[in-house]
Order: sequence, then C-alpha cells, then structure tokens
Amino acid sequence: MSVKNLFKELRDSDDTDINMTDKQISIISAAIEIFAEKGYSATSTSEIAKKAGVGEGTIFHHYKTKKDLLFAIPKYLSMLSFSKAFPNNISEIFEKPYERFEDLLRDVIQNRKKFVTENVILIKVLFQEFPFHPELRTKISQSILAPAMEKIIKVIDKYKEKGQIIDIPSNSIANLMFSSTFGYFFTHNILMIEFKWDGKDETDYLVQYIMNGIGKSS
Repeated sequence: MSVKNLFKELRDSDDTDINMTDKQISIISAAIEIFAEKGYSATSTSEIAKKAGVGEGTIFHHYKTKKDLLFAIPKYLSMLSFSKAFPNNISEIFEKPYERFEDLLRDVIQNRKKFVTENVILIKVLFQEFPFHPELRTKISQSILAPAMEKIIKVIDKYKEKGQIIDIPSNSIANLMFSSTFGYFFTHNILMIEFKWDGKDETDYLVQYIMNGIGKSS
C-alpha cells in the first residue's frame, strides 16, 4: 500500500476522528517520501510543497514548523493502520494453539518480515530521525512498541510455565528477541547491506539463533 493510500485509509476509517484534507494527505505523504530519501535536515518545506502539489504557505497553514510536520506522522499513524497492525496482527498469531514456542516465534518473525517490507518507507523515515528527536522516539515507543512488548511478555510467561524457555526475567527475554529480530530487519530492509542473504532459510536460521539462547533443553 502506498503512503498516500495509507493515510486515505486513516481518514476514511470509521474508527478514527481525524479529519484530514486531501492537501494534508499529500503534504504528509510527500514529507515521508522525501524524509526517507534525504533525511529530515536536508529536506526543505519548498521541496515538500512541490512534491505535494501545494503552495509552501499551505504547509505552514496546517503545520507551524517542519518539526511539527515530522511529529504529525506518528500522531496519525498511532491512530490506525500502522500502529494497530503492529500489535494486532501479532495478537492473532498469539491466539493460535502452538504446542512449541519455536513455531510461534517463526510465525511472528515471518509476520513482522512482511509488515516491515510493506511499510519500509515509513519505518525508515521514523527510525532515521530517532537519534535527533527524543520526543519522536517517545511517541513511537508509547504508541507502538510498548503495547507489542506487553503482549510478547505474557506469551513468554506462558511458555516458561511449560518449561520451554529458560528461567530468566521475561522482559529480558523479550528485549533480546526484539534486538535480534530488529537487527536483522534493520540490516536487511533499512541499511540494505548487500550480504548474501538466503531468502529460503534465513528465518529458520534466525529462529534457531534465538532458541539456542532462550530455549530450555528437554
């Protein structure tokens, strides 16, 4: 789904009270695409206006500063598709009756792999600005990451009780799992380093890597 269509879905959804005009959608979509390509600092509002097909004054009518425009992105995303897809699709997987934690982990990684691929432009622009905008990092953490981690920890507790996961704090296990999978996705999809990826088996390798660390020998 294109960035513009994602925001149109946001506007037209029955479960949001956000009113976005076509011009706002064009502005934010253009900003995301240029931020992803050039970075926030190197992007001018005149470039955004040109790509959006609006006057530069229209941008400042809706957003007082360029930073306000940047911060509007997670605000909108947190209210519909992007953030809801992050925890909700995982919830669907967690509701399945997996006998082994390893099988659940494999499906979660495959699911997140698809999610990252489909939303790579949005993810790229948000993460590349994290080091420079602590407020942005806080917004994303609270609206997207924290709810997902809460669900993951509950599932880890369940499989610890089954004796399939080592007895260390569940939040530490969740952090280690997230670090491993995020490192893989970041290298593969964001940095796009030309390693010799084995598309057929790499998910299994990642699952084995994580389970070797947290799995409990029978």
